[in-house]
Amino acid sequence: MLEIIENQSLEIKNLFCFRGKVKQTDVNSIVKDMNEKLAQVGAKRMGNPVNATFGVEGDCIDIEIMLPIDKSIGDCDTYYYKEKIKIVNAVLASYIGHPRKIQEVCNKLNQYIIDNKLQPITVGYNVTKMEAVLDIENTKLDIYVGINPNIL
Repeated sequence: MLEIIENQSLEIKNLFCFRGKVKQTDVNSIVKDMNEKLAQVGAKRMGNPVNATFGVEGDCIDIEIMLPIDKSIGDCDTYYYKEKIKIVNAVLASYIGHPRKIQEVCNKLNQYIIDNKLQPITVGYNVTKMEAVLDIENTKLDIYVGINPNIL
């Protein structure tokens, strides 16, 4: 199930972040390491990861991974703290289904943006709402793309 809605916003506070070019197969180990670093500094995750892909070069992706946490912390090794992410005037693709169809969802969202002559000003920010491990067909994911509010 896919629903696309305009004029949405995303705001999340206290994020522990990674940004870099990595192999896609390394993303899970990065998230695991981030969780270990959070435990070392006494912070707790407060939700599922948010990620944004800025580019793909061969088998490497330029990705930002953001973990919502319970408090403000300092930077730690290759990770950094971000006080807030806020996207306004976004087009939201709200999806329930199998994660393997996420690329199809992104394609439909991009086509919606083109068909409606909207001007994206951000990449897509993927917010996992629910990872349905036992019932993977019911995974819930939101994708936000910030849109230029000006009409040109």
